[in-house]
Amino acid sequence: MFNQRTLALIAVLCSARALVEDAEQETAYDDSRFVQPLPDWIEPFENDTKAVFTYITAGEGRGVAFDWLAEVADTFGHRYLGSAALEDAIDFNVKRLKVDGFDNVHTEDVPDLPHWKRGDDLVELIEPRHHRLNILALDGSPPADITAEAIVVQSFDELHEKAKNGKVEGKIVVFLEKWDGYDDTVKYRNSATIVEKVGGVGVLIKSIESFSLYSPHTGTGVSGSNIPAACITTEEAEMMYRMQKRGNKLVIHLYISSKEVGTVTSRNTVFEITGSEKPKEIVLLSAHFDSWDVGQGALDDGGGCAAVWHALFSLKKLGLRPKRTIRVVLWTAEEQGLWGAESYHKAHNGSDETFFFVSETDYGAFRPKSWNSSLTFSGTTEQLKTYDDIVLLINSFGVPLSVESLADQGDVTFWADEGVPASNYFPEQGRDYYFYFHHTNADYMTVFKDGDLEYTAAIFATLAYVIANMDSW
Repeated sequence: MFNQRTLALIAVLCSARALVEDAEQETAYDDSRFVQPLPDWIEPFENDTKAVFTYITAGEGRGVAFDWLAEVADTFGHRYLGSAALEDAIDFNVKRLKVDGFDNVHTEDVPDLPHWKRGDDLVELIEPRHHRLNILALDGSPPADITAEAIVVQSFDELHEKAKNGKVEGKIVVFLEKWDGYDDTVKYRNSATIVEKVGGVGVLIKSIESFSLYSPHTGTGVSGSNIPAACITTEEAEMMYRMQKRGNKLVIHLYISSKEVGTVTSRNTVFEITGSEKPKEIVLLSAHFDSWDVGQGALDDGGGCAAVWHALFSLKKLGLRPKRTIRVVLWTAEEQGLWGAESYHKAHNGSDETFFFVSETDYGAFRPKSWNSSLTFSGTTEQLKTYDDIVLLINSFGVPLSVESLADQGDVTFWADEGVPASNYFPEQGRDYYFYFHHTNADYMTVFKDGDLEYTAAIFATLAYVIANMDSW
């Protein structure tokens, strides 16, 4: 007979075995895509795309995208809208693209962009002790010099509840919101107008991130507000919350010298391989060339730029001429609200060109590590099936990558909304790890590891080549 302890141990072991078997079944199911027979229509593309994939990930193309990006990032640093660094980097890149021998290399102006310039900002905790806070003002924050009592809240619901009880009027509001993924948490960075409406005089937001090493994250979110706004570190937001819970009075001095300084014109960068049979049908690859005024802008979104450049460069290098035109556009002014892409869409709407497929990468140009890595897709059910066939080809190269349906396609949403098949690359690391560095001083080349840019480039080279040469959707 077994005693109670032995029976419990057997139950635990059986449960563990069941979990292992479930995991093995799931892995076996997923990994079957690596060896699943390809649809007949895909087979003619297999040899060429395999050659491109091998060239980029295991051949002479290894390290090329990293070096391309590092030269820009190390030479010019961040590429913030309105800075000489951005425009100089665009000029530098255009010269390189012409040397590469691409077709139709040029820039297109994006005028009348509001220019906000960061100043020597200072935010200090005065009570219960003097302590300088580590902050980054948000783009659009007006200048201010105020000293006021502060209140820490953890949600909009708590803010409104406090406001009903008269506890927000005349105070600086500190948000200690819970991280719930970027899309659901970023609304707190846009809280200045809400705080102003309930009587607050300033707002400090715990940086929109999934992990912190005492790093504030910048961004937009102050448009239409008259009160100053900045992001602070998780560590200091939590510290002030603990102080408040102990009954300490919080007093903060907030000095923001950052301000709007007029308007500027920037430029989108365009280059392509002209289609041999259908040059007016465009397969678009894109990323944004501008960045925030912190770090090097390597992660966001220099890596995307390097990947789509190398995708096109590799096709050219191997002499693979597409039937449709494969065009790359590197957007400007994305960080302030997709302005570069919107301007390009308006300028080309109604032209004699037809966009056959549009895509971008802006969630980190990382090598996919699991089936949680995906290519999001917007299009009809039939187009989605075709796209899944193409991704199955990428899977056959040993790459774990799934397809998920999603309406929002970032910069290329303007075309997706008109029914153009659209896709975004969303590696597993883009769901969490990406936001360790996003909009911070830590956005340097060091973020990328061996294989990251290569696999991203190879994925887009495969997509572009097949779509530019297939019969139709």
